[in-house]
Amino acid sequence: MHKKKKVKKRLIIRNINKLFIGIIILLYFLSRMPPFFSQATNKTYIAEYGKIETAITTEGYIVRDEKVITSTSEGDVILLVNEGERVARGQKIATIHFNDLDDNITKDLEIINLRIENIKDKQLEEHLFQTDIQKINNEIETVTQQIQDLIKNGDYIKVGALKETLLILVEKKSIISGEKSLPGRNLEQLERQQQNLQEKVSASVKTIISEYPGAVALGRDGLEDLLTLSNLDYMTLQQFETIRNSLDNDKQQDDETNIRIIKNHQWSIITKLMQEDILGLEKERKIKIRQQGDNKEYNAIVRNVIQEDDDNCIVVLDLTEFMEEFYNKRSITFDVIIRSYEGVMIPNSAITEHEEQTGVFRLDVNGFARFVPIKAKGSNREYSIVYNGSFDEKVNNETQRINTINYYDEIVVDAEKINIGERIR
Repeated sequence: MHKKKKVKKRLIIRNINKLFIGIIILLYFLSRMPPFFSQATNKTYIAEYGKIETAITTEGYIVRDEKVITSTSEGDVILLVNEGERVARGQKIATIHFNDLDDNITKDLEIINLRIENIKDKQLEEHLFQTDIQKINNEIETVTQQIQDLIKNGDYIKVGALKETLLILVEKKSIISGEKSLPGRNLEQLERQQQNLQEKVSASVKTIISEYPGAVALGRDGLEDLLTLSNLDYMTLQQFETIRNSLDNDKQQDDETNIRIIKNHQWSIITKLMQEDILGLEKERKIKIRQQGDNKEYNAIVRNVIQEDDDNCIVVLDLTEFMEEFYNKRSITFDVIIRSYEGVMIPNSAITEHEEQTGVFRLDVNGFARFVPIKAKGSNREYSIVYNGSFDEKVNNETQRINTINYYDEIVVDAEKINIGERIR
């Protein structure tokens, strides 16, 4: 009986302890409620990486160091390299076939060339003749066996093509061995016939040779002589509008019979801007551009700013970085990034002044607002980019390292509504 009373007493004490702990926890949460409601009017912001920029969207025209090397509209152009591929000076890049050339002429020229070569070197190459004959005999034997196999298998369609090959091989053997009347002709006769056949071949096919090293491009728009790197500094607003009208009227001659060589990766963009948009675009200043629809940025230099009236001006930008298919583009819509800042991004409403120093209210581990100085790199209407960790500042003619906010610090958004030391959460 006595033991039962002791057990009951222990249970009562244990329950009282649990109730006491529960009351403490409840009081703690109740103590946190005022700051919680206070945060409804004093929201906080987590300082993270950001980027702000001052940019102008405009339309311009690409200018290249290029040369149209052929513009014939007759014949079929066969490109020997890929478009955009770089070629060397003197390299064959295309052939133009003006009309159909009889295959027999090409074959006859091949035979004549072979016979002339053999006659000239006959005394020195007598042993080579036997080697050539043996080689041709082996080829004849191989083709003959192939024909026999095709006939045996009933595949008569391919027999005709092999028969033509066999006749050519027999003809070559006759020439080398001197079995036909052709070797009876003297060298002078053969050379006259060679020249005649060569003229026919040359008249039917034109080989295009690159006069400059550079990248190959097809097509043209008729502006290659006007839009050159050398005359951009003399461009007028009237000429700019003429270019625009020319492209708007779709006067391009973009076909594969026009071949251009882009001499190097140096190129320019010419655009028209209003006077209020050119602030910060001083001559020789380095900026960045970004093609509309693309996040990639390209380095550019302001080559010239041409002012003709009080409202508009022409801006010339020089670039050297390769842009995909820039060799075939003329019009381009792009952003001129005049200024760009990266770092810790905070809202401007979080910035305040305290004792003649600019800063923000950062929350400490207990949720109290503590003033921390900051230094801005750049700002727009809504946000500022500030230094991370620390920044240098001159105090009494001495440079001092000032500690500032870091990434992921929690700061008060509306700094004007709170005081230093106020508890936010």
